[in-house]
Amino acid sequence: MARSWEFSRLPGLNPLFLKYVEDFDAVSSFFAVDYRGLHGKWEGLDTVSNQVKPDLVEGLLADAERWRCKRKAIENIEALRDPDTVAVLTGQQVGLFGGPLFAFYKALSAILWAQEIEASTGRRAVPVFWMETTDHDFFEVNHARLLNLDGDEENLSLVNSPAEKRRIVGSIKLNGEIEQVLRRLYHILPNNTYRGAYLEVLDTCYRPETTFGDAFAQLFSHLFGEDGLILYDANNSQCKKATSALVQRILSSTSELNNLLAQATTDVTSQGFPAQIQMQADKMQLFYAEDGIRYPITADGNILYEKKQQDRAGIEKLKQIAAEHPDRFLPKVSLRPIFQDYLFPTAAYLAGPSEIAYFSQLKPLYNHLDVRMPAIIPRLSLTLIEAKIKKILDRQHFTPEQLRRGPQALITDYLDTDPGNDLVGLFAEARKMWEDLHDHLTYGLIQID
Repeated sequence: MARSWEFSRLPGLNPLFLKYVEDFDAVSSFFAVDYRGLHGKWEGLDTVSNQVKPDLVEGLLADAERWRCKRKAIENIEALRDPDTVAVLTGQQVGLFGGPLFAFYKALSAILWAQEIEASTGRRAVPVFWMETTDHDFFEVNHARLLNLDGDEENLSLVNSPAEKRRIVGSIKLNGEIEQVLRRLYHILPNNTYRGAYLEVLDTCYRPETTFGDAFAQLFSHLFGEDGLILYDANNSQCKKATSALVQRILSSTSELNNLLAQATTDVTSQGFPAQIQMQADKMQLFYAEDGIRYPITADGNILYEKKQQDRAGIEKLKQIAAEHPDRFLPKVSLRPIFQDYLFPTAAYLAGPSEIAYFSQLKPLYNHLDVRMPAIIPRLSLTLIEAKIKKILDRQHFTPEQLRRGPQALITDYLDTDPGNDLVGLFAEARKMWEDLHDHLTYGLIQID
C-alpha cells in the first residue's frame, strides 16, 4: 500500500528545494511562475507561444526514425509544427540501462502532465525528454545499482573509460564489455515471467558499437513511445541549427551573463541557501565541442584545449564559427534550461530537488536572453520497497527519521525499546550460571583427586 511523506522527513535534500515545496512564497522572487494551483487551471498559458523551428522538427524526426520510435511519438513531433502546441519537458543524463529510477519517473511525469494540460485547456501538449548526451563525466553514467536476490546492493558498471577525459558521453560506443554486464544482470534478477522479456529489450538496445545516447533512446522509445514521449538528443546537429541566434546572443553578452549569474548567486546565498551553480567568472557559460570532445572557453573567447595549445580565438572569431556551426557550442548547466526553453514552447519543466535549486539562480539570465522561464514542477518522487523488507519495517514501525540514522542505530533502537532485551541482565544471569557450574566442577574434581 502506498504511503506519502513530507519531503522534510527525507535525508539530504537541498534546503532551497524544501522551502520551494513547503513555503514557496519565501523563494518566489527566484522563479517566474507559481507552480501551486496550476492543476486544472493553467492560467498564463496564453503567454507560451510556439515559434516553429523547422530544423528542430526535422532533426527530431530523423532521430525518431533511427531509434524506431512509435507512431504516437512521431505524431507529437509533427505537432510542433503547429504554433499552438505547448510542451512539458524533463530530462536526465543518458545513464546505463536508463540510469536511476527517477529518470523513468520523470518521463512518466512529463507524459501525465502533458495529458493534464491538454485535458484542462484543450490545447495540444506534448511530453519531451531532454537526453543530456553532452556531459563528459563517464563515471556518472557507466553504472547501474540494483538489489540482488538477498536484498543486497549490486553495482553493475563498465570500467573501460574513454582515453579522452572530456569525451562527450552520448557519443561513446559500447564494446564487448556490455555483454558481460548483461550476463551478470541475468543472474541478479529474480527468475520470474518478466526477466526474459526485460533482458531481451536491454539486449536489443545495449549492443556493442551502439552509442550510450542511442542505447538510452531506444530503451525509452520502447518503454514510453506508445505514450508519445519525444526524445531529444542534446547533441543533435540538425536540431541545434535552430539555436544559432541564441548562441550569437550569448557570445555577445558573456560579461553581462557572468555578472548576472554572480548577482543571482549572491541573492540566493544571502538568504541562507547554498548555491547549486558554482560561479566561474573567468570562463564563458558555454563549452566548445570538437571531434566529440568538449572544452572550456575563457570569458574573452580562448578555447582551452586539453592536449594542445589553447586557441586564442576571441569573441568575434567564435561568433563567425557559430554562424556556420552553432552545434559546436554546448551550454553549461547555467544555460542548458535556457537552450531547452528557447527550442521548445515549454509550459512546464519537471525538476528534481537539485534542478530546482539550479533554477533559483537562472531567472536573470532568462530575462537577459529574452527567453520565457516556465513553471518548475517538482518531479514524481517514489521509493519502491521489496515485500520482505516492507514486512520488517512495518513490524518494527520504523519511521523515515529512524531509517536515515543507519542500520546500527536501528538495531540499538530495537534492543532499547523491547523490555525483554535485557542484555546486562542476560550476561549477569550467565555469569551466575557459570559460577555455579565452576563451583560444581571444582568440588567434583577435588573429590576425584
